[in-house]
Amino acid sequence: MTDPFNILAAEYRPMVLAYLRAMVKDAHLAEDLTQETMIAAHESPGGFEPGGNFGRWLRGIARNKALMHWRSEKRHPVLVDSRVVEGIDEVFDGLDRNPAEIDWWESRKLALRDCVALLSGHLKAAVDSVYFGGNSLDQSAGILRSTPAAVGQRLSRARTQIRECMGRKLQLLNGHG
Repeated sequence: MTDPFNILAAEYRPMVLAYLRAMVKDAHLAEDLTQETMIAAHESPGGFEPGGNFGRWLRGIARNKALMHWRSEKRHPVLVDSRVVEGIDEVFDGLDRNPAEIDWWESRKLALRDCVALLSGHLKAAVDSVYFGGNSLDQSAGILRSTPAAVGQRLSRARTQIRECMGRKLQLLNGHG
């Protein structure tokens, strides 16, 4: 019989990897940090409160692993601007699974892709640069010929629009529309 932790870890591993890919540019580093996250989670199963949000717990471990790596290895840039990390956390909180759904991850990925595609030009450019391009707010400001504060505001507005769009789409997916 398979250990319940291993079942959950296998199910949530793609989400942790996607979360870390949103934080680091290097795909191999994201894979390594995902592995480190799973090992750390396995070594401290008492850290998870039964009935809690397993995905959020794993993301907390993953975030700490990424930040620890960034502090020790300046060669691999990790987005550490707190607004960016909060935004990544916010988006992934919206993607947390409903156990009653069979294809929860795929349906949410498609809904998220659709919602990002609906963003206006400036908002989409900021999201593409920071979340998909792996650039910091300062780097994105240079690329977008703007200021870091303006890029941060665009990301905040984009997250709000994505959250609202995801809410509508997920209601439809869950048959409540």
